Amino acid sequence: MNFLDRLLSFGRIRRARRALAAEPTPSTYLALAQQYAMAGRTLEAQHTCVEGLTAFPDNAQLSRFHQRTHRAEREAHVQRLRRELAQAPRARLWRELCEVLIDSDELSKAEEEVTAWLERDHDPEAYYLLARVLLARYLADRGRDQGRAALAAIEHSLERLPRDARPLRAKLELFSRIGAWKDARDVAAQMLALEPGALELEGRYRTLSARADGAPSVERAMHEVERSGRLADEREPGAERAPGRSALPLLRELAAQPDVQAALYVRGSTALVQGPKGATAERTARAVQSILAGSRAAGRRLGLGQVFQIQLEGSFGTLSIAPGEQDAGALLCSGPLGRAREEALLGMAGLNADASQGDHQS
Repeated sequence: MNFLDRLLSFGRIRRARRALAAEPTPSTYLALAQQYAMAGRTLEAQHTCVEGLTAFPDNAQLSRFHQRTHRAEREAHVQRLRRELAQAPRARLWRELCEVLIDSDELSKAEEEVTAWLERDHDPEAYYLLARVLLARYLADRGRDQGRAALAAIEHSLERLPRDARPLRAKLELFSRIGAWKDARDVAAQMLALEPGALELEGRYRTLSARADGAPSVERAMHEVERSGRLADEREPGAERAPGRSALPLLRELAAQPDVQAALYVRGSTALVQGPKGATAERTARAVQSILAGSRAAGRRLGLGQVFQIQLEGSFGTLSIAPGEQDAGALLCSGPLGRAREEALLGMAGLNADASQGDHQS
């Protein structure tokens, strides 16, 4: 950015700050965040979005822009790491790159990177990161095959890091989340042997011991998770769900448009649907989930990487799906998708919202 551009940018930012101070609204927060982003000050843009969302938590535009700026900064960081790896590959850079991708729920990309790392050398850290990727994928998809793959990767990691507590923590998380309490108790005992006197672990061991009698085997627990689509902690009465931003305001906004037949947010085996009701909502949700699962599986089998957009057109209209790593937004409409709707769907992909409430759950 040259001097004149910086000067003009400074003036626009100053005016946007004054407008926000005079009248704090979602639009003035968004305008300031946009000016920061145009000036390349993405961190300040994110801070402005966070402040705006604190005051207006259900504003879809602020939420989408925050996601966009966060994604842009993360992608720039990923590109920097990849450039450094191309020049001088080393474990520290690969570890940082994989961790950024895992933390961002970009599991397919993380798996590609850790696989490339393993092809270059068999660093024990790479085996551990692969176990983390496959565990996260299983907890999202909840199929037995993914669960078995995650457990196998954890075991391989344990063979290479026998005195490291991290693979054991991953194994404990897996067994606890599926409800294999007896096996989880045994893992907690192994961890206590590595970390004797750890109060948190001792408490965890006692809790798991109390639940071990009659607990299902790992295979049986995985079967139940696949059948119900819910992890053990989600099946318990009164269990608190992880906090997440609600997708409902955006879905309702989309569904209110005259040519929209259905707006959906899908996460795992759960779908929020606005528009159709009853059996129609259930059929629509299951159709979208089936298309998503098939597209993701085909992408993995053919080595195509992550699916970013799916669009079907026919006499019914247009079905557009924007898949994230673990969730997706979908829109069924009779008219064209349009840029605004496309951005709304992309905003839902990666929202990681609470999908526990809505007009339909499948």
